[in-house]
Amino acid sequence: MRWADSTLPSTTMRTGHPTQESDMTTAVTHPPVRSPKRRLSRIGTALVAAGALALSACASPGTTSGEAAGEEAPELTKMVVVTFLPLESFTFTPEMYAYSGGYFEKHGLDVQLQPVKGTAAAIQTLLGGATPITRASSVDVFPGMEDGQPIVAVGTMARKSNLRVISADSNPIESAADMEGEVIGLGSIGGTSERMLDFALDDAGVPRDSVTRQAVPVTAATFEVVKQGQLSGYVVSLDTSLAIAQQNDDAVVSDAGLGDVPDMQTWITTQSNLEDPARVEQIEKFLAAIEEATQAVVDDAENDFANVLETLRDSGDWDFPALQDDEVARGALEVYTTKTWIDESGTVGMLENDLDAWTDAYDTYTRGGLLDGGQDPTAWITSEYLPD
Repeated sequence: MRWADSTLPSTTMRTGHPTQESDMTTAVTHPPVRSPKRRLSRIGTALVAAGALALSACASPGTTSGEAAGEEAPELTKMVVVTFLPLESFTFTPEMYAYSGGYFEKHGLDVQLQPVKGTAAAIQTLLGGATPITRASSVDVFPGMEDGQPIVAVGTMARKSNLRVISADSNPIESAADMEGEVIGLGSIGGTSERMLDFALDDAGVPRDSVTRQAVPVTAATFEVVKQGQLSGYVVSLDTSLAIAQQNDDAVVSDAGLGDVPDMQTWITTQSNLEDPARVEQIEKFLAAIEEATQAVVDDAENDFANVLETLRDSGDWDFPALQDDEVARGALEVYTTKTWIDESGTVGMLENDLDAWTDAYDTYTRGGLLDGGQDPTAWITSEYLPD
């Protein structure tokens, strides 16, 4: 494939949406018991090194009405869960709402959400035993599964990619075919976004090497580089795309075929965890809390997500620009609740695995050269630990 030789001018982050190169991560830990509206104390910034993660499950003091009446608070099981990026995007609404809405406590868990730098670090943390569960894109987990890593998918969080391509109306990119001969910006070269780009180009019959790839900050500021003609377009998250469209009348936002590439975010654990009754109990409780919290967000659509946004904002646990912008926040949640977490065909339930989609993804990645093929991908996935 063709690579850009020069580095684009650096830009200032305006949207607060992270890339996999984010330098700092913030761990979030629940107090032992609290009500959904109660403000939580937050723990400070933790620097995470690949291969060695110092994880703690600190608890913040707090009381509930039961404790005030002299009742003993229920004992919660401490649990560390890593996320592949900082929790500064509506991508992580299920985790954030389960945390701030009290769903983890309801299911008997004291959860610490610990961001790490990228999917590879999240998977290594899982394999190293520091966390019992995390989630990652199927395009990132299939290679390890095929190579024999003891990773098992236990639930599906997202059923399609929400990546978007930002371009200018002077040279709009609205399909993969429009990218032929163009310069496309990516948050990282060789990462998930580039793999999705390659598969989209394959599907459109566009030679991969006809598209120049340039590493850029995936923020609103980079749109100025697009308008100057130094970049044809760039791939961003859903949250960022909504903010850019809101701020720039000349911005063109499209999935440009990326949304047609099979891609699922799946909850994963290890085979050894599934052989440990204590770990299994944690995983089952965690998935039950995530399912209940996600369904509550879906149901709140009829209220224009007022309850969800109030809980996330008032908790004091999260602070990123998209959360504070009603238009962007509601736009993002509408996409997630109608096209991402929910199976649009209505044939599979919340978190339920779609084995046909799983197999289709494996076949697509094999045709695209990511995998060798010839194995049974259904051996790497189970719905046994999902809520009834």
